[in-house]
Amino acid sequence: MFEFCSYIPTKVVFGPGKLKELASMKLPGKKALICVTEDGLMEKLGIQGRVLQYLSQNQIESVVYDKVTPNPTRKGVMEAAELAKTENCDFFIGLGGGSSIDTAKAASIMMVNEGDLWDYAQAGTGGRKEVKGAFPVMTITTTAGTGTECDPWCVITNEQTKEKLDFGTDAVFPVISVIDPELMLTLPRTLTLYQGFDALFHAVECYIATCGCKLTDIYCLEAVKLITRWLPVVAEDGENLEARVNISYAANVLCGFAQSLSATISPHIIGQCMSGLFPGFVHGASLIVTAEAYYKLVIDRGYVSDKFQELGRAMGEEQEEGRPGSSFLSGLTKLMAQTEMRDLPMSQFGVRKEDIKRIAEISTGIGFDFDPYVLTKEDVEEILEKSYR
Repeated sequence: MFEFCSYIPTKVVFGPGKLKELASMKLPGKKALICVTEDGLMEKLGIQGRVLQYLSQNQIESVVYDKVTPNPTRKGVMEAAELAKTENCDFFIGLGGGSSIDTAKAASIMMVNEGDLWDYAQAGTGGRKEVKGAFPVMTITTTAGTGTECDPWCVITNEQTKEKLDFGTDAVFPVISVIDPELMLTLPRTLTLYQGFDALFHAVECYIATCGCKLTDIYCLEAVKLITRWLPVVAEDGENLEARVNISYAANVLCGFAQSLSATISPHIIGQCMSGLFPGFVHGASLIVTAEAYYKLVIDRGYVSDKFQELGRAMGEEQEEGRPGSSFLSGLTKLMAQTEMRDLPMSQFGVRKEDIKRIAEISTGIGFDFDPYVLTKEDVEEILEKSYR
């Protein structure tokens, strides 16, 4: 016997060249607030210009908010919402990666709900108020990693408290997500890998989380297979469109669907804690640095060994007799070594050894509700100590 509740109200427009359909598709409003990062990358690559052109052809007005930071902040969200109100925008477009999309999602909340964004955070110093709706959001992604294009989550940092927290509400499910892998052909190798491993860990965490279901398993195992097969290919040749299509399908679609049914667990909470404390710590990198130590700890303690065996099989590895979970650890370390990500140092992103206790205390305080093995503060410290380079 099993049960689940599935609700994914997002129209997904997927495939190479699909961006041009923006000129004719039915959109959720007449004036868009477009969120892009402050580095001007979307403009430099010509993608922003194309989006503006297609919107104009579709009789849609637009305003650009171009101050999104790599780890989007509460301040940026409030600024974007204020600009949308001033300009009488009636929907949002997140253009770029997870930072732009999550800013658009969070800002859409503040078009309907009073006060400050942090009033609606459900953990840490958040006010735990109920979100009562949001403006429509559309996404046009240029990266393959977060899954935010097809899920009800956004992750925002409070620059004052140094907290990086999830906001989850059905109100921010994108109405439309355009996923055009051609827009990803120019992604740098390092960012491609950070995003790819982020997607891999979305799939793994959603698969072993206690809130998953049989439908989640289908999405997650297929995503793991595709990422294991195609991430090394795209790492060597970023212009390989077939590889980009497969990685994008796994990361943007399958993992997004999985996160709508299940949830990421403690590795993401620990990683988000590090990114909150050290804003230059790229999200995908914050997951890579602790991966081996975390999964070895959980496997050594005998938790969900059958699921780790299935994950290993999805990565093309066979279980060693008498070593439950060894196939997954073998597949993970091989993939990390193959892509030159196995020895990534967290010190590179500003973390010092003396920060470990603080990271453990903050992340444990947020809670590990859906973990198959609930980490203690001492466990988190052990993981960070073993991972530190």
